[in-house]
Amino acid sequence: MIRVTGNNSLLMSSLNTDTDNDTKVVDLLKKSSETEKSSKITGKKSEEYDSVKKSASSLKASAAVLSETGEDSIFAKAEESGDYSDLISLIERFTGDYNSLLESLSDLDTDKSANYSKELKSIISGQSEALQKVGITVDSNGKLVIDEVTLKNADKKELKDLFQGENSVAGKVADKSIYIGANAAADQYVDSCANYTAGGTSAEYVQMANLIGSYLDSLS
Repeated sequence: MIRVTGNNSLLMSSLNTDTDNDTKVVDLLKKSSETEKSSKITGKKSEEYDSVKKSASSLKASAAVLSETGEDSIFAKAEESGDYSDLISLIERFTGDYNSLLESLSDLDTDKSANYSKELKSIISGQSEALQKVGITVDSNGKLVIDEVTLKNADKKELKDLFQGENSVAGKVADKSIYIGANAAADQYVDSCANYTAGGTSAEYVQMANLIGSYLDSLS
């Protein structure tokens, strides 16, 4: 079987190597362990992937809290106390996190990041009129702009309809940000494989990743 150790290395134990597939996995794992340090992404590209992952995580966090339902939700607490200041602050944080993720995706500058930006913007554009009513508009770059006075005086039911629940703007953005962050991590790994050169070829390293993935899938 394959197990993941604390130092994130893959070890093989009790593996039947009679099949061609298993033999290839073993051989490629040995080669990878000898040249592990050469498979790292270097320079600016790695920082850009990290920025996307960090921004996606922050957006997911604020969007998830904003969309939460139930008696402990931020909407329920505001309705009970009559104090909506925390809710307004969270909406402001949500818009800031949204804008940061769009910027990080733009800096990454890949076809996938451009598509992710379009998907996020599509969620917002679908509710553009309702958002404008509560003081949130979209600028020429697709980023959200808040009119603080309008937002603070917005109809609370309209805010709730917009941001609470899994099918709300916040709910959909939360789901999309999880997807974007996970795919950024996966793409970062693939690019890491592409940089593998010492002691083997990039094609071999990618083949190793594919073989391990297929093998792990067969165990589930």
